Amino acid sequence: MPLFKPSPLDGPSSSLVAKLTVGARLHFGLLAFDSDDASFGGVGVMIDRPGLEVHASQAEQFTATGPLADRIEAFARLWQQSTDLDLPAVRLATRGMLRDHVGLGCGTQLGLAVGTLLSKLAGYPLPDIPTLAATVDRAKRSAIGCYGFLEGGFLFETGHHEDSFPRLAYRGEVPSRWRFVLATQHEVLGRHGEEEEEGFRQLDPVPDPTTARLRQLIEGEMIPALEATDIGRFGESVYEYGCLAGDCYAALQGGRYANPTCTDLVQRMRSFGIAGVGQSSWGPTIFGLCEDGEQAEALCTQLRERYSESQLQLEISRPNNRGVQLEWASPGG
Repeated sequence: MPLFKPSPLDGPSSSLVAKLTVGARLHFGLLAFDSDDASFGGVGVMIDRPGLEVHASQAEQFTATGPLADRIEAFARLWQQSTDLDLPAVRLATRGMLRDHVGLGCGTQLGLAVGTLLSKLAGYPLPDIPTLAATVDRAKRSAIGCYGFLEGGFLFETGHHEDSFPRLAYRGEVPSRWRFVLATQHEVLGRHGEEEEEGFRQLDPVPDPTTARLRQLIEGEMIPALEATDIGRFGESVYEYGCLAGDCYAALQGGRYANPTCTDLVQRMRSFGIAGVGQSSWGPTIFGLCEDGEQAEALCTQLRERYSESQLQLEISRPNNRGVQLEWASPGG
C-alpha cells in the first residue's frame, strides 16, 4: 500500500516530473535518553511555514542543484546504498526558506522528500514510514518528523524500544485558527552531527520521575486540551514540558534554552500573555502559540520593538494537518 497518492501537477513545465512540498516540524522536547526502558520519544507539531518544495526534473543523469544540493546528494547516496538501485536520471532542486540546523527538522523533511521521489521514480515500493526513513538514515532518535512528514498534525511517539521503530502513540488535528510565531536568530545554528552525538554522550540520563512527568503532561494535559481546543491549558502544558525537557540539557546549554537570546525571547513572549512558548529541538528557533492571526501579528510587533530584522527572523505559521503533498506530471505517475 503506498504511503500517499500523488495528484497531477497543475500546468508543469516541459521538464518537470514531480513536485513535493513539505512544511516544518516543531519538537517540544525528548522524553528520555540513555534509558533502560525506551530512548528518546517526544511530542511536537507540524507547521506549514517555513517550507520546502523539492522539484524533480528530467536530466541525462542524476544531479542535485540549489542551496541544499550537498544534502540532497548525501541523501541520494544513502538511498542508493540502502536500496542497491541505480539513481534515476533526474535533477533534484529545492525552493523555499526552510533553514537547516535551526530546530525545524529540515534534514528529516528533505531526506524523506528525496527518498520518496527517488523511490517513486525508480519503482521502489514504500510500504511504510519506517522503510522510507531507513533508506535515508532518519529517526535515529525522534520520529516526530517522520510521522509528521506523512500525516501532519500534533504527534506523540514513545521512543525506541530495543531495535524497533518508534511507535506513534497519538496523532491529533491542530485547530486551523491557531498560529505559531517563530523567532529564529540569524547566523546561529543548533547542535547537529558529531556535536550532537557528543552532547548526548556527555549528558546524564533523564531521571525517571522527570520522564514520568513529561508523559503525564502529554497524556493528561496536552492531548485533552487539544481535543477541547483549550489553547490556554494546551499552551501551559507545552511551556512546562519545554522547561522540564530543557533542564535536562542545562549542562550543555548553560541553561534550559540554547542561549541568552532564546531565554529572553521566551520571557518576552510569556510576558505578552502567550502561554505556549518553547524552544524547538536544539534551537535556536523559539515558538509562541497564538490563538489567531491577529494575536500573532501583535506578538511580532512587540518582538520587533526589541529585535531588528538583522538579528531575528520572524515567521507566522499555520498548523499543517495534511503532511507531505506530492504532485506528478501525469495522473498515472
